[in-house]
Formats: sequence, structure tokens, C-alpha cells
Amino acid sequence: MSYSGKALQVGTLISQIRVHHTSFKETLDGVGRIIQLGNHLRQPVGASVIAPAGAGKSLLIECVQKNVCSWSFLRENSVLVASLKEAPTVAQIQDDLLENFSYAISPRSRSQTNAVLFNVLAEAIDQHDIRLIALDEYQHVFLARKVEVHAAIIDWTKRLMSRTKRPVLLSGTETLRAIETADPQLSTRIPTVFSLPEFKNNEEWRGLLTAFATAARDINLSLLCSNYATAVFKAAEGTMRRLKLLIIEASMIAIDDHKGTVEKDHLQLAFERIFGSGSSRVNPFR
Repeated sequence: MSYSGKALQVGTLISQIRVHHTSFKETLDGVGRIIQLGNHLRQPVGASVIAPAGAGKSLLIECVQKNVCSWSFLRENSVLVASLKEAPTVAQIQDDLLENFSYAISPRSRSQTNAVLFNVLAEAIDQHDIRLIALDEYQHVFLARKVEVHAAIIDWTKRLMSRTKRPVLLSGTETLRAIETADPQLSTRIPTVFSLPEFKNNEEWRGLLTAFATAARDINLSLLCSNYATAVFKAAEGTMRRLKLLIIEASMIAIDDHKGTVEKDHLQLAFERIFGSGSSRVNPFR
């Protein structure tokens, strides 16, 4: 099985749709406030974004990186991003952040060079006038088995904020909520907590589907907003990532079926292709 060029083109266009639903927009506006205040006041300040997997944390960071809101106080290439591994270390985080600068020979952190490269990183942040440091998957800090690793990364985060005077955005799953009580010196620097919860099957969900249908110009998604809204909710389990995968796949199937509208059989096949024949999940479009 393969998709036609036209189907792939439509799928690509849908993948680029950005829907700013209520909690997403509130969080994006809040992050903008943190960026503006942090850089104007030059004081350690930050925010946390807590959301389940697939709810839009990485998309939010991408939107800030691309400055989709056209904020006058955010320059191009002024957002540093690192994503923490399951077993994070200070060295790993510093390496990821330094890679943003695309050095010809990228410096690599080692235990004996962490302090030296911390200074390199801080100076690069200043020289490039970085406006925000975003650390994704920060919940791994609180899941670390070794207490000393946990303490080292939190201490490093505090030192980075104090040294650079740049705002910091932490994002992660519910475990990240531990930041509110883990260390007063960190929680007072990062007091603001935003949430991107899973959707409920209500009017906001239907509004989200309508927004996708309005933005999709090459395929008719109107049946998702009416006939199949509840079935789509069950398939996506209330998460943006699964919803988008379903819409993309169903739209490509419809295009290759020479249909201008996504219908039930397209959604049924899309569900089967996404989750596979071995899935224990019940196909809500059967």
C-alpha cells in the first residue's frame, strides 16, 4: 500500500494546520508574557507547562520558536530548546542547548568540563541575545532514580537562570507538578504553571473539529464535526496528536478513493492503519 502524490500533499498541508484552542492560546499568551517581562526586567523568571503526552507541549514550543504570534519582543532564532532524555544529566542538557548554536566543532560536555561549558553556554546565550530557554520533558528530572542527579539538574537550572537572567520554560507530564514543592529556590523563580489538559467530548471538542474543517481547504472534513464527532473523540482519546494523525490518514485515504469528503469508511480504515491489526482497541467507526 502506498499513497499517491496528491494524497501526500494534502496530508502535508493538514499536518501544518495549527489550531489554538482555549487552553493552548491561554498558555501561549502566558509564555509571551514571561518572555517579555523576563527580558525587560532581566530577572530570573519562568513558567512550567504540564500536559499529558500528545496534548501539544512540543507544538507549543515550536509555535514560540517560530513566533507564530508575531511578538515584537521575540527575535528570529532567539529561543533555545533542549529535550531531556529518560536518564538526564547536566552534560546532556548542556550539549543539546549548545547544538542550537551550530558550532563548526560542537563542544561536548564531560564531567570534568561541565563547569567550563556552562560558561561557554552562558556567554553564547548573551552574545546571541537569546530570549527564552525551553527545556522539554523536564519531568524526567523528578523521575531520576539517583537523588544526586535530581539535585544536580535543579541546581544547574537555578544557576543558569541567575547567570543569564533569561526566562526559562519547563514542559512535561503531570510528574512535573513536583516543581511546585521540590525546591523553593526553583519554584520562586518559576512560579507560573500552565496546563494543557486532555479534551472532553463537549462543545470545545466540536469547536476544535470545526477549526480543522475550516482550515483544511483540499478536503471536506465537515462530517467529523457532526456525524462522527463522538467516534472521533473515542479514537483520539481526547489528545491533539492522535486527532491530527487520524485526520491526516483519513484525508489521504479519501483523496486516493477519489472522494472530496472524509467519510466513515475512510475513518475506519485510517484507525486500522494507525493502530494496527494487533491493537486491543475497539474501532469506533465499525
